[in-house]
Amino acid sequence: MDVIATMRMKTDMVSKIRRWKGLSTDTALAAAMGTDPGNLSRVLSGKQQPGARFIGSLCLALEADMDDLFEVVGTGEEVAA
Repeated sequence: MDVIATMRMKTDMVSKIRRWKGLSTDTALAAAMGTDPGNLSRVLSGKQQPGARFIGSLCLALEADMDDLFEVVGTGEEVAA
């Protein structure tokens, strides 16, 4: 059996770096990322998993490395190999 893994945003780091960058609202961060504010809101609230484009845009907008903003976590589920 293999464990299913997913990406989890380090929301505390995202918030901290946002403040450093002066991006105090979701709208400002979404604009810096070139994404829809609703999409950003869904990812920040955990209702949606971020895709590769979202992750890349967030890293560029915040001038941060992916491992500063995200971590890989197991879901606790297993699948047959």
